[in-house]
Amino acid sequence: MLCAAGALIGVTTSADGFLPFLCVLVGGWALAFGTVNALAGLGARAAWSVHGALVVAAAALLVALVPLLGSLGSTARPGGLAEPVARALGLLALAVPPACGWVLITFLGRISSVFDGAAARRAAAMPRYAWSGSDSRPEVRFTAARFSTRRLTALTVVTTLVGGLAATVVMIAAQHWLNRWPPLAVIVLLGVVIGLPLYAVVWAIVNRHPETVVVRWSTGALQIEADESWTVPFYTVRRFVWRERGEMARIEVHTDRRHETFLVGMVRQDAGAVAELPALQHRMTRALEHAGLERHERRGAVRFERAAGAISVGDAPPGRG
Repeated sequence: MLCAAGALIGVTTSADGFLPFLCVLVGGWALAFGTVNALAGLGARAAWSVHGALVVAAAALLVALVPLLGSLGSTARPGGLAEPVARALGLLALAVPPACGWVLITFLGRISSVFDGAAARRAAAMPRYAWSGSDSRPEVRFTAARFSTRRLTALTVVTTLVGGLAATVVMIAAQHWLNRWPPLAVIVLLGVVIGLPLYAVVWAIVNRHPETVVVRWSTGALQIEADESWTVPFYTVRRFVWRERGEMARIEVHTDRRHETFLVGMVRQDAGAVAELPALQHRMTRALEHAGLERHERRGAVRFERAAGAISVGDAPPGRG
């Protein structure tokens, strides 16, 4: 109805106006929107088949209508048609791009949903770390690398500078060849040729010395077992960071005498487990707060920090076993 109304307004008015163009554009999209939504009533296989046929028809229609769209607004009339008919057909042709575009976009969305669903099923099937042990001494075991956020930031900056320099050299050396490519294709090419290898280098550096870490909570203290056993009374903690997810998933423990960061998010885990930490239990956060640490949460990381003027006592010396 909108397409017909737009064509009728365009034919009956002598001057070009925004209203007929708006009618045919919205009408074309609405027609495609209703057609694609109607596929929901079909079975999965039938919906795929019909949607695929619509994509083929949309592509063919776009190719066939390029000459008509090109002649719109010119003095030439396609096929020697009368001026009102040619004008009406030209306006109706404007409804084709938004309609075909919606068909193509929704088909890509259908394909993407299949991959997203498969990825979600694989992620759900992967084992995840959880707290175990007794209620009085909960613990979690994971694989981590002793890699501070400062070192990781410095490594990322250096890698970015190297990648930028390499991209500049490639752009200058292959300028005449790359000028024939669209900008998006050039960006993808540089990402594959330069970005992925550099990320692999960063990942390899972080994963050079992974180790199994056990974090155990007890009354008044935190115990960490890696290459050695380190007992940290809560009153000695200056800063404690716990981030569950992401490439920066980690645990940080800072006292007056020792600073340790165990990076989990970028480290390959045993048995194909997800590189994530379980959430802190309420009693754990309460124990840290009772020890005089203030809780702050930012960008997915939970931080417990002692006020600058507070006094802490030296932590217990590390011991074996």
